[in-house]
Amino acid sequence: MPRSVPPSRFHGMMPILPTAIDSSGIIDEASQRRLVQYCLQYGAAAIGHFGIASEFHKIGDRDRRRLTEIIVDEVAGRVPVFLGVTALGTGTAVELAQLAEEQGADLIMAALPYMNVPDAAGAFAYYRALSEGTRLPIIVQDTPASSSVLTADLLVRMFADIDGVLHVKGEGRDFLTKTAHLLAAADGQISVIGGAGGRHLIHMLRLGVTAFMTGTEALDLHGGAVDAYLNGDEEGAAKIYFERILPYLMSYLDYSEELLKEMLHRRGIISHPAVLDPPAMAPMSDVERREFDWVLERIGLGPV
Repeated sequence: MPRSVPPSRFHGMMPILPTAIDSSGIIDEASQRRLVQYCLQYGAAAIGHFGIASEFHKIGDRDRRRLTEIIVDEVAGRVPVFLGVTALGTGTAVELAQLAEEQGADLIMAALPYMNVPDAAGAFAYYRALSEGTRLPIIVQDTPASSSVLTADLLVRMFADIDGVLHVKGEGRDFLTKTAHLLAAADGQISVIGGAGGRHLIHMLRLGVTAFMTGTEALDLHGGAVDAYLNGDEEGAAKIYFERILPYLMSYLDYSEELLKEMLHRRGIISHPAVLDPPAMAPMSDVERREFDWVLERIGLGPV
């Protein structure tokens, strides 16, 4: 199977897939393959897995291998595949990166360990170890836990000094300001990918971000806004963002684990909306659910 050659800068949506399971908690291969096709249908520039939206921290080794096989097979080289390798230890992250390369991934994405978060020197060493352990390009994922460590200056230095570091996904505190600093400090050479579930998507576009790991639950809307903006229609992009994305996003970001699969299930893409055990939080209340349903009806977010 041919392996995609990742570009130095992506343009468009880079959805991170949820993990589709049946009512008994077993991987639902048919639904997982439909997720891939759904992403391809709406013009994904790359497709990923083992991010937070994938519930990566709840997935065992056997299911990780099987999910990778399914996704790489279904994508079939049409777009690059990126896999998250975030782990509690550097050695484990390197092993996951090597497994991703062995199984046919095109890039890896890694946040800093989310316990015992390293300092700046430790962060540099962590990403250098990943670069030395695999030939795959690296997407550095900034998160709220790491944002004070992964400063714009450190990220620019890693981009310059670590061969594998080619992309940054900004999601931590003050990510808009950090994005602006990154793009300016690297003179537009560093590839910054938008995240944060789509929050401030229109503003990231205005700053110069061209690729986004957001919106798998409504890829048609997020992708529509991004495509409109990249094709010169800022007003059209803003209209989609303010009139169709923001209304549901207000509640979605508070219950994203629950609502991601729920929305995909309602739209006929996956067969069951269950999350992997244990759930991150208690479900929405009946009142919140009723109002969320009302919003989805108002914005016409039905089956695709």
